Amino acid sequence: MLRSWVVGLTSLIVLTACSATAADATQPTAKRYSSCEKLLQDFPQGVARSEPSATKSAQAGAVKPDVSAAVYRANSRLLDKNRDGVICESTRKAKSFAPGISSAQLLDWVKAVTGEMSQPPRNFMGLIWPVGRPLDDQPDPDVFDGAPFSEHADVMSPKEIRAVTDYFSSWQSSQQDCTASERREFSEGARTVARWIKGAADVATAPGPCRSSRSAILAWTAEQDRDTARRIFFHESYHAMQNYLLDRCAPILKRNEDSMNDLRWFSEGTAEYFGEYMSAKQDGRTDHVQRILQRASDDLRGDPGISLDSNAYVQAAAMVLMVDKGMISERRLADGSYFHDCDWINDFDPSRPEIATIFDDFDKIENSGGRYFYSDQAISG
Repeated sequence: MLRSWVVGLTSLIVLTACSATAADATQPTAKRYSSCEKLLQDFPQGVARSEPSATKSAQAGAVKPDVSAAVYRANSRLLDKNRDGVICESTRKAKSFAPGISSAQLLDWVKAVTGEMSQPPRNFMGLIWPVGRPLDDQPDPDVFDGAPFSEHADVMSPKEIRAVTDYFSSWQSSQQDCTASERREFSEGARTVARWIKGAADVATAPGPCRSSRSAILAWTAEQDRDTARRIFFHESYHAMQNYLLDRCAPILKRNEDSMNDLRWFSEGTAEYFGEYMSAKQDGRTDHVQRILQRASDDLRGDPGISLDSNAYVQAAAMVLMVDKGMISERRLADGSYFHDCDWINDFDPSRPEIATIFDDFDKIENSGGRYFYSDQAISG
């Protein structure tokens, strides 16, 4: 009797093993990826080994990754550096030290921006803190390492200032996917941001620190309302998502970056347009084009001779004109895809005849019954 039981058990084990082998053989081979950058093209939120691993990652601040045991197994040895059951997770972080904007609200802004992009960075952080009123009406580049910021009154205590600087520095130092050369710049980058914060500069910028990890930081001034702060944050976040700006394209195109300064109208105009577009989308409005044209029209009334390279308001209006003419699409502008390579440098060069017409006609904004629009002449010209 015992012998029969053993023989039966042995047969069951062999049968089970054969079945498992056959099942494995029928499974498609999961694709192997050489880097997170390549994997994220197929799995933008990363890949978890199991549902519990995905949930744990999301609770730790990551975007909840897709679950695929097969893809995880095929790539974990190379890509799961911290052995947490998730490969190439994307993180979205936000911290507000400003009364009136909670960290949860700021995180919603961060998620809205990254969710709009067709190629968002793997990691993104938003940071806001308060400053008071301006001490003068002129930028102070000598005070802020050449940056065109202005000094404002301090409204934070030394302890609060230290908390803001420590948050940025800590987040930056945690970005393990940056290259060794990029990481060598971390200390100086953190010191620069700390000088801006300690000096109560009206900071609005998008400091690196590297291609896979981006940030947008904003000093919310006493003169700005919450909606203005949000629009500016969206504007700076868009710059963080512009994957190929002049500094990156210059070595690729073997050109001096300063020689391409006349292209900044397009990178600034798209960012300002995006700021209004995202604000309207969050509010459930569709009036972003009207707001863009009205602000530009107001500027043009104050200074009829203003040029297109003067400010972001008229540059955003130029984006409206280009959409009206069919030269660009709002969808590609909003998802950042014009900046997926350096082609935009040539496509929107002011020396091109079709771009020259934008420089000639951006100011032809009309107003009828409170509705702003470009004239038929400007659109057809």
